[in-house]
Amino acid sequence: MAYTEAEARELILSAVHRLVNAGLVARTWGNVSARISEEQFLITPSGLGYDIMTPGDLVLVNISDLSYEGTRKPSSEKGIHADAYRLRPDVNFVIHTHQDKASIYGIRGWDLSGLNSEVLGKRVPCASYGLSSTEKLRRAVADAVSSNPSSSAVLMRNHGALCLGRDCETAFAAAEALEQACAERVGEVLDEELNMYTQQRSLWPMPDYGRSQRVGHRFKLKHGTVTRIYDLKDLPDNLRGPAAIHAAIYLRSSARYIMHVRSRAAVAMSVIGQTVYPYLDDLAQIAGPDIRCARLCDDRQLPAAVVRALSGRNAALLEDCGGFCTGKTADDVTAASLLLEKGCEAALYARLLGDCSPLNSADARLQRLVYQAKYSRKKEA
Repeated sequence: MAYTEAEARELILSAVHRLVNAGLVARTWGNVSARISEEQFLITPSGLGYDIMTPGDLVLVNISDLSYEGTRKPSSEKGIHADAYRLRPDVNFVIHTHQDKASIYGIRGWDLSGLNSEVLGKRVPCASYGLSSTEKLRRAVADAVSSNPSSSAVLMRNHGALCLGRDCETAFAAAEALEQACAERVGEVLDEELNMYTQQRSLWPMPDYGRSQRVGHRFKLKHGTVTRIYDLKDLPDNLRGPAAIHAAIYLRSSARYIMHVRSRAAVAMSVIGQTVYPYLDDLAQIAGPDIRCARLCDDRQLPAAVVRALSGRNAALLEDCGGFCTGKTADDVTAASLLLEKGCEAALYARLLGDCSPLNSADARLQRLVYQAKYSRKKEA
């Protein structure tokens, strides 16, 4: 049963806020749609934050040719939603997420099998990899949907997941059940390793390099219980420690926010001390085509080492000390920190499995360029 247009608009808005609150999506990562007839569906628009989205912002799309009505552009993944409705007449609500554990489990390209779930059934297929918003990805997901007519979810390799329902509630239940099932599988591999690195790192104190915000030529830095304001045009000659690192980043980049990240997987990968190559395309888009690790060195040399590692990127690791994330807004730096943690967890998972490959470096660079040219500019506008 398709929804009326008015029902669909309210349900989609309710669903995106519910997904954010459940931790299944963040910012505008992912998209949600609802069928309103055999010919049309409503979908979230491209590049608009869920916090400011209104029912009137949703876009009406034709299933047959993806033409749409209104001034806003629909999500770039509209074709995947259209195929779900075309191939599955029983589906009336579709949720596409980049939820953490399902995304991490999917980097291997394996189906999620051996389940005994009332919601997911016995198996969730994994669609083969394709660049975000491309016909290759669309065809891969359509093939997984058509080959598994009873499945309520599809993993999207190196990308995320698609959850299908006869209504909003069943689609949301599929997203939650998928995340729980994938968390169990990923945890079986990762938890002991993460605990080992956490215990190892706890044997000696980790510096707190703090977080800061720049306004004009001044920045306010908080580390530990101390908050101070520094003037980039009048820095002390003997500046050392966190302030020296933050100042160096501001002087050599367009960042307005900086955060020292000390989450579990980021710390673990910083202890390993190697470059992290993205296994997930959202890390490549928002943080960089690779995440370099700056080596600990003399206090005088450390700021320059961190700046080099961050060059052209919004995240970098610091040997044994987690990482740094930067952004032009508070939302940007938070997003980079979330993706650094998820990306490090995926890299550690791949390292333990031993049979996964990261994104092709050319694909990772292309993802970064497209994001910077399209989505970040749209966000600034």
